[in-house]
Amino acid sequence: MGRRMARLCLSIVMIALLTGCWDSRELTDIGFVVAMAIDKGEKKNIRVTVQIVNPINVSSSQGGGSPMPLPPTTYSAEGNNVFDATRVLSQKLSRQLHYGHAIVLLVGEDLATTQGIKKLFDGIERDSEFRPSATMVIARGTTGEEIIKQRTSLDNSPAIKIKKMVAETEKAFGENIDEKIYQVIQAIVSSGKEPTITGIQLDSTNKEDKLMANGIATFKDGKLMRWLDGNESRGFLWVLGRVNSTLLTMDWNGQPHTIGIENIRTKSSFHSSFDKSGKPIIEVKIGADANIGEVDVPIDVTNPRLFLQIERLYMQAVHDEAVATIKLMQQQKSDIFGFGEVVHRDHPKQWRTLKRDWNDVTFPTIEVKVKVEAYLRNTGLRNRTIMESIDNS
Repeated sequence: MGRRMARLCLSIVMIALLTGCWDSRELTDIGFVVAMAIDKGEKKNIRVTVQIVNPINVSSSQGGGSPMPLPPTTYSAEGNNVFDATRVLSQKLSRQLHYGHAIVLLVGEDLATTQGIKKLFDGIERDSEFRPSATMVIARGTTGEEIIKQRTSLDNSPAIKIKKMVAETEKAFGENIDEKIYQVIQAIVSSGKEPTITGIQLDSTNKEDKLMANGIATFKDGKLMRWLDGNESRGFLWVLGRVNSTLLTMDWNGQPHTIGIENIRTKSSFHSSFDKSGKPIIEVKIGADANIGEVDVPIDVTNPRLFLQIERLYMQAVHDEAVATIKLMQQQKSDIFGFGEVVHRDHPKQWRTLKRDWNDVTFPTIEVKVKVEAYLRNTGLRNRTIMESIDNS
């Protein structure tokens, strides 16, 4: 009797476990979304555009002698919200959309400015297929749909180019930021930090491949408020310690842009305290290392006195850019640095009172002390500059 019961239980367990993949789908029934663009709709609230790749095209492009694959296809639909618009898309498709391979989420500048981005993420985050690690960008001066329909010359699709370009330009240029969807959501729900997102715009000077990264969008209360460009965006990344590589050109004895310093690494840390009146003080420590990249004046960079003088110029340049961006954002009343989160972390009791009007009242008036420790590590493969060699020949 005991053996019979054991066999019966084992059979029930095996039947339950060996039933196969109940939700399996054939490859030919799936549309793989690699990018999604969300814009302001004309007839309804939201317009969603998805870019779909055909896996047969991808596999054929990897084989020798195969015909050229077709470019990715885009479909658009409008709805009352993002989830509604994606369901309306099914009227135009013969396949079920799969978002597990989506690597880029674009939002049009008009939508980000007028309606904001707060209401865009609930449906996306609830969907178990959509990757929270997908790169997020703002379509600067245009729509996400226009960006997503562009042709690219080196990459198979705009989605692949945007993902690679944003990551590389943060590493090599230091004026853009590679923010993922989950990082933007964390900033939105935080009461002590506002989100920042890199912009993608159309380069009218390049007819073959128009996509280019440009600027960092800053937000307040979920709406796009202002773009940071050039030294402003780099000053922001100095504060965050996210400038991996960039080039600072500095003046020497009144000669403009004659010394180029190549930054190679940066780190930063924040600490908070309170003054006697109970107002928060933020201390930002920035550590940076660099090499001498180019010298266009006849000076001896092996001279310790001149070497230290160049190092001080580099240190001052980093300090000035960081302080300028902090003051700019205090005027804009938008804490994109996360100073509020630092106060929350260090002084949770005081934060309960400060968080109510942090952006509008406290953040614009707090004292921020910026301390930079920057060092030049080497002079490259040359000790004497070419200009010095010419003058002494």
